[in-house]
Amino acid sequence: FFLCEVRYWLRQPMVYIFLLILGLLPFFAIISDNVQIGGGTGNVFKNAPSVVYQFYGVMSFIAILMVTAFVNGTAIRDFTSDTAQIVFSTPVSKRSYLVGKFLGSTFIAALPLLGVSLGMVLGSWWPSVDPLRLGPNLLLPHIEAFLVIALPNVLFAAAIIFSVAVLMRSTMASFITAIALFVGYAISSSFMSDIENRTLGALVDPFGGEAVDLITKYWSVSDKNTHLLPLDGVLLWNRLIWIGVAFLIFLFGYYRFRFTDRAQKAKSLQVD
Repeated sequence: FFLCEVRYWLRQPMVYIFLLILGLLPFFAIISDNVQIGGGTGNVFKNAPSVVYQFYGVMSFIAILMVTAFVNGTAIRDFTSDTAQIVFSTPVSKRSYLVGKFLGSTFIAALPLLGVSLGMVLGSWWPSVDPLRLGPNLLLPHIEAFLVIALPNVLFAAAIIFSVAVLMRSTMASFITAIALFVGYAISSSFMSDIENRTLGALVDPFGGEAVDLITKYWSVSDKNTHLLPLDGVLLWNRLIWIGVAFLIFLFGYYRFRFTDRAQKAKSLQVD
């Protein structure tokens, strides 16, 4: 099921359209001072590691609706295309069905975020950009930002949307949930910033922005231009906590899910 989802989505233009969309904003943020993502960079290089983390954090939050499109499409495809009865009449297990589809759609949903790196690198090569505002394009910050910031954020959003989709089997319910998550986080972020205990505020932020801000708060310009995020302390705990929450949400959907069509077919066979 994982490989089937990956092959299916890689043949769809939506993956590449979303990759382009998520790459354009960082591209224009690099080549123009009029476009900002998560605030200005000041004297920091436009492609500095700290800016890479900032861009990935913001764009992975903006991408919630894009994640919803992939995850919801995977979760309800068998029901909307009337192939559920065929699938459920085979000896497929619930574990292989749900885990394969969830991981496949989550993997695909994360791929367009690579457009952030693509857009930043292409923007740094743009001839009109002042070379004094740019540093070297370091590979490790992009890898770390994708794996530590973007991927857990996609996993968290995908777990919520997938659980709603497989239980409700409704596109409307999935997108309402995504909008509620988007708006709810935007509102709650102001409350998190007001928490006196900054460490607690960093831990309860599901998208990790507060943790990154806390770590980089006292970094100098030189630090922001060169340092990688330390994979320990508050950032590590934040990521582990919300990956765990995503796992629990998926487990809830997993145990509540029923092969309804299989059950109905078995019942009818007994009556006959």
